[in-house]
Amino acid sequence: MNMMIALAGGIACIGYSSSTYLLVNGLRHHNLNRKLILSLGCVALLAHGSLVFNTLFKPEGIQLGVITLASLFSWVVVALGTASCLIRRIEPLLAPSYPLALFTVVVALFYGDTTPLRVGLSMGMLAHIISSLMAYSVMTLAFSQAVLLWIQNYQLKHRHIHDILKALPPLQTMEETLYDLVITGFILLTVAIFTGFVFVDSLFVQHLTHKTGLTLLAWVVLATLIIGRFFWGWRGMIAVRWTLAGFGLLLLGYFGSKVVLELILHRG
Repeated sequence: MNMMIALAGGIACIGYSSSTYLLVNGLRHHNLNRKLILSLGCVALLAHGSLVFNTLFKPEGIQLGVITLASLFSWVVVALGTASCLIRRIEPLLAPSYPLALFTVVVALFYGDTTPLRVGLSMGMLAHIISSLMAYSVMTLAFSQAVLLWIQNYQLKHRHIHDILKALPPLQTMEETLYDLVITGFILLTVAIFTGFVFVDSLFVQHLTHKTGLTLLAWVVLATLIIGRFFWGWRGMIAVRWTLAGFGLLLLGYFGSKVVLELILHRG
């Protein structure tokens, strides 16, 4: 491990740990120091970005192993979550994102990828990879939002509001944020699927068939949710269940196949 990667990883770990502590503690005691939390989060984000860049791009090619992609994935999740917090006061959305990023940084520091480097990737293939990553990242935020909305609905129904949930925005704002994320994720997933069909020759080879099938099924689930929202006014727990189903299919299709291929079957 070179010094630059170790330094960037250390700063990212400290920043994410501090941000997580301040965020959770602030939510519990209704004393959220929004500016400090986001500032520390941004420092961690910059350091994490440096780590990702140095592990992703090598002189010999690009590293697209599961550990490196998981680190990049969590970086995009935190970046998008931070940007969302600048638009709406939804800092609780970062509560699961910071620990996720911290975990992937630690894994990237101590367990480097050993999968072969990719060389000569076309622009079309890069567009597919980037749009796929963005879609998965946005849907991860949608998953976090759906879980918060699920808990909020449950506690409102049973008239028992936890102190942390008192810091959440109103239910209507939470639902609007969820649908904004789902629609954005659906658009990005559509682009990813389109570029995959156009630029990826091996989309339906044996070891990728289940990944492609689960991704298409997730697309159908999200499309159904969006149609249900606009035509039948789906909201609340209906929206939560469909969001969780769509995210689960994406997670199983992508990272499930990556883990099986690389860590179990040792195939890149």
